[in-house]
Amino acid sequence: MPRLVEGEPAVEALSRALARVVELLPYLAAQVDPPELVFWSGLAPDRPLPDDRQWLPSQELIDDPDWLGRIIRATGTGIGTNDPVVAASIFVQGYSYRVLTLALACLTTSGVVPDSSASHMAIGLAQHWPSLVAYSSPSVLVIDEADALELPADSDTITDALRFVVHTAIDSHLGPLIEAARTGIGVPLGRRLLWGNVASSAATAFRTMEGCLGPSVEPLGHRFFALAPPTLQGLGSFYVLENGRRRGWFWERTNCCLIDRLPGGVRCADCSLTPIEERRQAYRDSLDRS
Repeated sequence: MPRLVEGEPAVEALSRALARVVELLPYLAAQVDPPELVFWSGLAPDRPLPDDRQWLPSQELIDDPDWLGRIIRATGTGIGTNDPVVAASIFVQGYSYRVLTLALACLTTSGVVPDSSASHMAIGLAQHWPSLVAYSSPSVLVIDEADALELPADSDTITDALRFVVHTAIDSHLGPLIEAARTGIGVPLGRRLLWGNVASSAATAFRTMEGCLGPSVEPLGHRFFALAPPTLQGLGSFYVLENGRRRGWFWERTNCCLIDRLPGGVRCADCSLTPIEERRQAYRDSLDRS
């Protein structure tokens, strides 16, 4: 059975897992208990906007929606939009991808699942994107029986591990982040838009690991969405395409993340605004190029 590990053993287990992840995906480097992580006490209306690469404790972003809203608006300006809805959508999408991909990468490569709740994480901005991640006083769920990819996706062990991701990353982090963003941004901001971004980020996390580790990741992705809360249901689905000897595993979402409203107007490959046949031809073309 999986066991929860805390304290120094958790630091050691998570550090080893993150080292394995970065060997596969260097851009997913994350830190454990960085010394420069600073916590504030209480709300601070005059909190400054963060510097580039400054750590922002995730729980404090959630607890101070006005500060989060100002940060989101500033990131929007940095990436070329003055529309706070577009800025919030892109911020949540980038943020949730990092949180979920790190958790699932640690699970699939090491059988270690970090507690991804807001109280155990911090985020940093790099060139206006929430792309730096740190774990604070980590706890981890450790799988002992076998490598995660050798167990059936519906086994009790994998079910417990994926539920731990759902509980810590979704229920105790990204859900509250969405509500804080909706409060702090100061304009109407739809839940479905933001939850669609979280669903897409989760799917992309599994697809990222499938690209590294192979098709054995796919059942875990399907199992995750079967266990996900209602807020993540009906926002997309996996799609398998075989083109000759090549096989692709794609995600097709049911709403748009608004990234095409940034300068350049580029749409995501799975954008719901693109006609289905045009999307799938693009998938076939990508398989031909691979």
